[in-house]
Amino acid sequence: MLNTMRKYAAGWVAQILLGLLVLSFAVWGIADVFTGVSNHSVARVGGTDISSVNYDRAYRRELQAMSQRVGQQITPDQAKMLGIPNQVLGRLVTEAALDDQAKNLNIGVSREMLIREIAEDPAFKGAGGTFDRNYFVSLLRNNGMTEDAYVLERRAQEKRQQIAESISGGATAPQALAKALHEYQTEQRDIRYIALPTSSVGEIAAPNADELTAYYNDNKADWRAPETRTIAFIKLGPDEVARPDDISDADAQKAYDAEKARYTTPETRHVFQAVFTDESSAQTAADQLKAGESFDSMLEGIGKKLSDSDLGVVTKDKLIDPKVAEAAFSLPANSSSGVIKGSFGPVVVHVTDIVPEAVKAFDEVKAEVKKELALASAKADINVLRDSIEDARAGGASLDEIATNNKLTVKKVVTDQTGKDVDGNAVADIPAQAQLLKDAFASDVGIDNAAIPTEDGGYVWFTIADINEAHDRPLEEVKDKVIEAWKKQATTDKLVAKAKDAKDRLGKGETLDAVATSLGLTVQTLDKLTRSSRPTGAFSTEALKAAFAGPKGSVEVAPGAEDSEQIVLQVADVIQTPYTPGANDNAPVTQQLADAMQNDLLQQYVAELQRQLGVTVNQSVLQQIISAI
Repeated sequence: MLNTMRKYAAGWVAQILLGLLVLSFAVWGIADVFTGVSNHSVARVGGTDISSVNYDRAYRRELQAMSQRVGQQITPDQAKMLGIPNQVLGRLVTEAALDDQAKNLNIGVSREMLIREIAEDPAFKGAGGTFDRNYFVSLLRNNGMTEDAYVLERRAQEKRQQIAESISGGATAPQALAKALHEYQTEQRDIRYIALPTSSVGEIAAPNADELTAYYNDNKADWRAPETRTIAFIKLGPDEVARPDDISDADAQKAYDAEKARYTTPETRHVFQAVFTDESSAQTAADQLKAGESFDSMLEGIGKKLSDSDLGVVTKDKLIDPKVAEAAFSLPANSSSGVIKGSFGPVVVHVTDIVPEAVKAFDEVKAEVKKELALASAKADINVLRDSIEDARAGGASLDEIATNNKLTVKKVVTDQTGKDVDGNAVADIPAQAQLLKDAFASDVGIDNAAIPTEDGGYVWFTIADINEAHDRPLEEVKDKVIEAWKKQATTDKLVAKAKDAKDRLGKGETLDAVATSLGLTVQTLDKLTRSSRPTGAFSTEALKAAFAGPKGSVEVAPGAEDSEQIVLQVADVIQTPYTPGANDNAPVTQQLADAMQNDLLQQYVAELQRQLGVTVNQSVLQQIISAI
């Protein structure tokens, strides 16, 4: 039944239901019980409450999932900008509506069915490909989920699934619609085209004074200087507080000795292993090797290749069988062992390249060890220093005074709200950049601002030293850029006019080859393009769309892939793929339409269900949870 529901994944409601029906262990990691959250309801749908605990858990899980997808931690502010709080609430409201309806309809799930569905879930299959209870329990435990809590949630999911299947499970696509979509998706076109480069319009002279002034006035906003602020700040973090020179050689030596393994590169060997079915065959092979036969030749004699026995360049701990590991790491280079009674049968190993263990001497890593010790000590001192700095600020001390007293440095950056300077270049070394810029542009000169935490466990204190309001840059200041932009626009205008002239010539009966020859260009071809084809070369996405805008023989003009380049294209042929109802080739199209119809039905059903049941949201509790993360 779960496999049946997975096909409903094309629309947003189906995605919501799918997310409810199939637990994604890849994004779990939030404990089953939370503390510090008010036990009031976030929302109520009909007679079903959405507790603050459930919303808090779902919201944290979604933040974690989103962070994994984008490869970096999503901040609460970014989550709000992306609309994640409302998305999570919408998903829980949908879930509650279906739960309430399941209760009203007395929908049940038998114990036998629930056991069967859990046993058949791919997420709980072990190495043998079948349900593994030990793995099931371990997986739940590792993801902060108790077995009882999971079974209850799974039972609720199965009830929602029954409702979803009863509403949309049997929806199918009309033949006429399937045929139309098939023809749209499979239609192919052969295209002939020429690409007009910017060089075809020749050199563009600089504008005169009147042209330049007029263009500047018409596009003044393009050169408007954004508001910039001079931000003075001090950063307190491990790197700023650490004093490696204060660490004695004796302390560094002690730390080195305690963690010598960190500075040790273990011995590696290139190991080959031949596995035999019986000890007699293994002994014969070992005797052959002892008599001087090469390992390659021995393998060839038993019908194997060297690559079949290659275990790679490994350290001793990477070899699973202890007996094999011991033998492989006791042999000299380019030698073979006798018969080893391994865990999986008799084996013979062969060793080639040996790289001995290497240990970095203390003097090589002394500076690194001291820095690590200093950083560790600094992390413990940061909170003490933070309190001291806060006391000094409360007493009216300036950033300069605080920096001097704490051996820190006041730095200044001039930046706009996006972290760029007046020339549009990224400003480097802005700590806690997103939060600092947000707070700095919400502050003003002379205002005390709250400290901002940094990712390394430190803090940033800042003041606004100066504000330069957004303003129009005078023409003289940006004259070179305006001239460049004017020339670029003039080039594009001339190129477009030239492309349209070529189109007109084709419309009057000239061939594309003749037009190309007169322009010193070459006709290029692209065959069997579909609407989903990926454009190549000079042919752009806009040109691909234009190629499907008219019938066979039609001529179109579109921007090329390169800046200012123009494409003049002609549809040489249109190929239609016949539609055969019920054919396997049409199954994806039919399924696509069925999915869309099923999603529409589900969307309408959920919307009406929520309207009938009524939805109320406790905004104060909702905001409390969002703000606490």
